[in-house]
Amino acid sequence: MIDDPAEALDILLEELKRQKAAGVRRLSISDDSLASLKALTGAPAASPPTVAPAKPASSAPASAAPRPATPIAVRPAVVATAPAIADAPIFTLPAGTKSERMQALRQLVDACAETKKHLTASQRPLLGHGSLEAKVVFVGEAPSLEEMEAGKAFAGASGELLQKILGAAAISPADYYLVPVMVWRPEPPTQYGKRPPTARELAFNLPYLRAQIDVIAPRIVVALGAQAFEALHGRTPSITQARGQWFDLGGVPLMPTYHPNYLLHNPSASAKRAVWEDFLLAMEKLGLPISEKQRGYFATN
Repeated sequence: MIDDPAEALDILLEELKRQKAAGVRRLSISDDSLASLKALTGAPAASPPTVAPAKPASSAPASAAPRPATPIAVRPAVVATAPAIADAPIFTLPAGTKSERMQALRQLVDACAETKKHLTASQRPLLGHGSLEAKVVFVGEAPSLEEMEAGKAFAGASGELLQKILGAAAISPADYYLVPVMVWRPEPPTQYGKRPPTARELAFNLPYLRAQIDVIAPRIVVALGAQAFEALHGRTPSITQARGQWFDLGGVPLMPTYHPNYLLHNPSASAKRAVWEDFLLAMEKLGLPISEKQRGYFATN
């Protein structure tokens, strides 16, 4: 149970943002959850329903006292809290080849005391995978349980969809590197499944993410989704306002677009076209040839 109402509300808002980004437009809230939200915000809870007194039977004395109303106990819903996070690590990777520097980063992350606190005995910190000579780095969301178990970012349906997009864009495996925004899965999960990372969690993991980008030295970086864009650029503008525009990431062009999970929840032609237009911009920046057929994918007119 969270002791700090502000922290609880922050976690709730992050989850609502994630649901909205995923295309969810309606949520059902139980009476217990509503009562807990009112308690967190300081609003008075609704008076518990009462049982109306029964009319006295004709044989009962007229002066018989009515039966007292029986209050119905409301059991507050439990709101999970994110664990306290240490300050972000400060380190410098040794000189060497890209492979040697990435191996040094792996050893550093494996030995990280804070990271170990968020892993089970069978899990290992999740770094990126792909070509160390990549021209583009794709940064995704915090790992899911499926990704942690697979030991690979973009495992599952979202990864399959991303591979289809990369194939359509003719971006070969030799030219990309896929990396999650965090090296562990945010815990504990909400009742709806995966919990979005807090700003503190993103800040702690950012040096590990930036180190991978620095080692690879890509031509461009693509932030897939709000979590990646927030970590690399900040909370504003929103992913909806930012997508389709280039930002600067320490001298490297940064393109934000929707995560493949967004398309899985919102498979409309307009959503697909929006993501594809962002990929066309990335292809142009990479100097890849673009056919008229490619330019017309998912066009709505």
